[in-house]
Amino acid sequence: MARTAANSLPANLSANRRVQATLSLLATPTSRPLAELAAAITALPTGERDYWIGTFYTLLLSSTIRRQQATYFTPPYLAEAVLDLCVEAGFDIRKHRVLDPAAGGAAFLSNVAARAFASGVTPNAILSRLRGVEIDAGLAEISEALVASRLGLSQAPHLISVDDALSLQARAAYDLVVANPPYGRVRANDLPDERWRSIAHSGHINKYAVFTELCFRYAKSGGLIALVLPSSFRAGPLYDRMRTFVRANGQILAIGSVPDRKRVFADVQQDISVLLVRKGAPHPIDARVKFPTLSPLEPGAAAELKLSVEAGAPWPFPSGKGMKAGGAKLADYGVQARAGYFVWNREQDRLLERARKGAVPLVWAKNVKVGTLCRPAGKDGAKTDFVLFDGPSSAIIRSPAAVMQRTTNDKQPRRLVAAMVAPEVRKTWGGFVSENHTIVLVSEGARELKLLVALLNTAAVDDRYRAVSGTAAVSVKLLRDLDLPPPDIFSEELRNNDGDAEAAATVAYDRASRRAMGHG
Repeated sequence: MARTAANSLPANLSANRRVQATLSLLATPTSRPLAELAAAITALPTGERDYWIGTFYTLLLSSTIRRQQATYFTPPYLAEAVLDLCVEAGFDIRKHRVLDPAAGGAAFLSNVAARAFASGVTPNAILSRLRGVEIDAGLAEISEALVASRLGLSQAPHLISVDDALSLQARAAYDLVVANPPYGRVRANDLPDERWRSIAHSGHINKYAVFTELCFRYAKSGGLIALVLPSSFRAGPLYDRMRTFVRANGQILAIGSVPDRKRVFADVQQDISVLLVRKGAPHPIDARVKFPTLSPLEPGAAAELKLSVEAGAPWPFPSGKGMKAGGAKLADYGVQARAGYFVWNREQDRLLERARKGAVPLVWAKNVKVGTLCRPAGKDGAKTDFVLFDGPSSAIIRSPAAVMQRTTNDKQPRRLVAAMVAPEVRKTWGGFVSENHTIVLVSEGARELKLLVALLNTAAVDDRYRAVSGTAAVSVKLLRDLDLPPPDIFSEELRNNDGDAEAAATVAYDRASRRAMGHG
C-alpha cells in the first residue's frame, strides 16, 4: 500500500513537497491513495505507524539515492529489542543522554522519548538529552515530527542536525550511542581523515565500519554503543581489523542475530546483526558474550560464549539447532580450495567464443548446479566460452576438480552450492579455468572430491557455514576452516544411508561429536 501511494504522486516532487506529503500521513491527507495509507497506518501501534511513515518518504526518493544513503529503517520490534538490551546493560531511560548519528526515521530516538515520557519524565527534560544527525534534510524534519508526536507536542523540536556525521567533530558526551548506520563501500579520499585505518583495510572500507569508529568517539567511558549492522563484521576476513578495534576499545556485551532479513529490511541483501559494547577497557579474555536471537517469531534463550583469544578472529553465530562439532576440515578430505581465476570484464580480449590453440574452456558460476556434473557453457547457456593463454599456467586446472558458486542470491536456499566438473572436460580440452565468482576445489583423486561435494551440498554443512559467515559471498578462508565430520565417518554413513547425504551428514556429525568425547 505504501508503494502504491508513493507511485500515485509525481516522480519529480521537490524536496519540500516530499516532506509535506509524508507529514500529511500524521493528519488527514486529501488525495485518495494517501488517505487510504494514512487510515491503514493510523490503526497500527505507534512504532509501526512511524516506521511506515519513514518508509513512505524513502519510496519517494529514487532507488539510486536510497542505495547511496542506505535509507533502510529499523523496524519497531528490532528497535525495541535493541533498547531492551541496552536497559538490561544499565542504560537509564530516565536520565541518560542518547545520540543517534544516523537518525533517519527516528526509530531509536522516538522509542527512547516514548519510554521516558511513559515513565513520567517531562518532554523538555527528554528533549534536552536526545540528539541525532541525519544527512537528508527532509528525513531529519520528518524524524523530529515523529519524536514530537510521541511526546504529544504540536511543534517539532530541533534535535537532529542536518549533516554528514562523519564530517563532524565527535565529543565523548553520551551514555548511549545507538544507530543503524549506512553501509556500502567508501573511498579513503571521501573521508575527512585517516581514522578509518584503525578499523578497515585500504580498498575495503565499508561506511558502517567507519561509523562504528565514530560511535566509539561519541560515547562516554563506560557508555554503551548499540549498532544494527550487516553480519559481515562478525566473521568476514576483511573485518578482522574492525573486530580487533571493537575488542580493544570496550567489552562486548551482546552479539544478536536477526533472522530472516526479508521480513526486516526491504531491499537489503545482507544478513543483519546487533552489536552491544560498553566503551572502556579492552574486552576481557574470560568474559562471556550473550548471543540472543532478536525475532518476534523465533524467541529463545541467549547463548553465552567466550570469544576466541585472537583479537581479529571470527565471532561465532550460535545456532538454536544444537549443532554438533565434526572436528575435521577441508584438508582432511585431501582437498584444496582457491578462488576462481578469470575476471572476464578486465580481460575481454582473452575471452573467445571458439576453441583455438592455447585456449581452455571457461566455467561460469551459473554452470554450477547441485546434483549435476558441471560443464562449461557460455552466458547464453549454449556454446562454450574459452580463455586464451600465451603458455603454461598454474591457473589451468588439469586435475580432478569441483567448482562452487562464490556468491549466492537471495532466492537460493543454500550458501554452499558445489558440483563436480565432468571428466570429459579434462579429456577433451586438457583442463579448464573458472571465473572469479567461483571457488575451485582440487584433489589428486576424484573419489575424495565426490565425497566432499556430497557433504558440502547438505543442509547440515550449510547451517554450519552460515554460523560463521553473514554474507552472501563464500569466503575461501572460512571454507578451509569450516567444521566438517571426518571423511571416514561420513563415507561410512553415506553407505549406511543408501547414498542419502543429508541423513549421512547429520549422523556423521553426531558420531564425530561422540567420538571426540570418548563415547565411541
